[in-house]
Amino acid sequence: MRNIVTMHQPNYLPWIGLFSKIAQSECFVIMDNFQYTKGGMIQRNKIRTNTGTGYLTIPISKDFWKTKIKDVEMPQDKKWKDVHWQSIYRNYVKTNYFQQNADFFKKLYQADFQYLSQFNIEIIRYLLKTFDINVEIITASSLDIDQDLQHTEMIMAVLDKLGAKTYLSGPSGRNYMELEKIQVNKDTLKFFRFDHPIYKQRYPGFEQNMSAIDLLFNMGPQSKQIIKSSGSIED
Repeated sequence: MRNIVTMHQPNYLPWIGLFSKIAQSECFVIMDNFQYTKGGMIQRNKIRTNTGTGYLTIPISKDFWKTKIKDVEMPQDKKWKDVHWQSIYRNYVKTNYFQQNADFFKKLYQADFQYLSQFNIEIIRYLLKTFDINVEIITASSLDIDQDLQHTEMIMAVLDKLGAKTYLSGPSGRNYMELEKIQVNKDTLKFFRFDHPIYKQRYPGFEQNMSAIDLLFNMGPQSKQIIKSSGSIED
């Protein structure tokens, strides 16, 4: 039995709020069997730049729109890899902890992945390890459940399969989940609260909601405590 389980799609270079939520759980289920939707954060995210913020977007073919995330293939044209790496290098090379993590990301953008989810999960696993967040990681597609269930039913099937006592949802879960189906009793469904921390960034001022690499490159070992102290489970 897993006491607290949280779930999320395998986003590209996820923001720190996701890692703060995972840190409050015991098991993180990567929902790679959810539907891929164009324009979300599965193929893009934000980094800090000298003009404020900028998006790094993987040019996924429109042919994969509305397919399962696990089946979305990486672009045939590899030029975007160099663009993303150079953008990261240019904007973070002078941060205090870039060099300690540069080797992983440089090799990441040189490697070949067939599927977007594989690429994103590689990043997520590295960041979890670097942030010292030790939880069980499971992909939803690996579970013996009906892979064609709709959103709320899928969440319920995963919880049942794992014998979870509590499902920890992000705040936006109130907007898309059928709460009455999940909240069988007061211990079944909990919501995560995230208070965005302010930390030193490479450029003057502070921009919220950056990829977690912004925190990592700027704050290094301090990132662990910043992440864990920024989130809580609502009563």
